[in-house]
Amino acid sequence: MKILHPTDFSECADRAEAETLRLAHLVGGEVVLLHVAVEAPLYAEGLAKRDTVRAVFEAQAKWAAETLEARAAAIRDHGFATRWLLRSGVAHVEIVRVAAELSADLIVMGTHGRSGLDRLLLGSVADRVIRAAPCPVLTVRAG
Repeated sequence: MKILHPTDFSECADRAEAETLRLAHLVGGEVVLLHVAVEAPLYAEGLAKRDTVRAVFEAQAKWAAETLEARAAAIRDHGFATRWLLRSGVAHVEIVRVAAELSADLIVMGTHGRSGLDRLLLGSVADRVIRAAPCPVLTVRAG
């Protein structure tokens, strides 16, 4: 069984990672960690400002890759087959795309549990993934 665990490195993603590992232990599954880096639009005017925005994005992507490798190594040390992927783009689109590419059997992801105006304004990556995923999605709520 191939379990895809998208992470934004938040507390609720950490809770979902723990559930991913519990399930992988039960079924002998492979864990695939995924982080989707969101590129900020280059609103700044002038080449120097755009270069600064690009440098910040690249530094964030480097940090994410290092963090993913550290987490994957720790998971491997516990005996799980694990790998990681770093993509950039719109989070829910990339999560669904990766799940399809990998023929994932399950997606386990955190959800911030927003409601009301926050949900209306910010939307929910988890909701969008649930609607479009090629496989079952298990969401783990924060707190």
